[in-house]
Amino acid sequence: MPAITHAYEVLLDFTNDTHDCATIQLLRDYGWNTNAVVLLHPGESITLVLDAGSVYKYALKTQTKVANVSARSWRDINCDISQLFAGMPPSWSPQRPSPGPPTNGVIVDRVWRDYRFNVWNDQ
Repeated sequence: MPAITHAYEVLLDFTNDTHDCATIQLLRDYGWNTNAVVLLHPGESITLVLDAGSVYKYALKTQTKVANVSARSWRDINCDISQLFAGMPPSWSPQRPSPGPPTNGVIVDRVWRDYRFNVWNDQ
């Protein structure tokens, strides 16, 4: 007898708890589809709806630092953007980092510098 599967959704809440603006974009579109970028001002948050257990990959950028993250969870996730950049040496440092520790189902795969599309250069 086949098992009954129930698909359900979980919420991924990114909060910009930094002093700078931050952007969130699907990693596969990073740098290409600039219409799919969400800009978060300090203190703002966005809630994304995900299929439980599915893997989603995002690029989160603040100033010139980018964190490539993977999100996979079976429950709702609250993630502060500052946690994604803290405690992990950037990929441009002499010691190549391993993936960062999970933050409630969000794993930092890589932190790196990107000077393209820097919306903060116009000041």
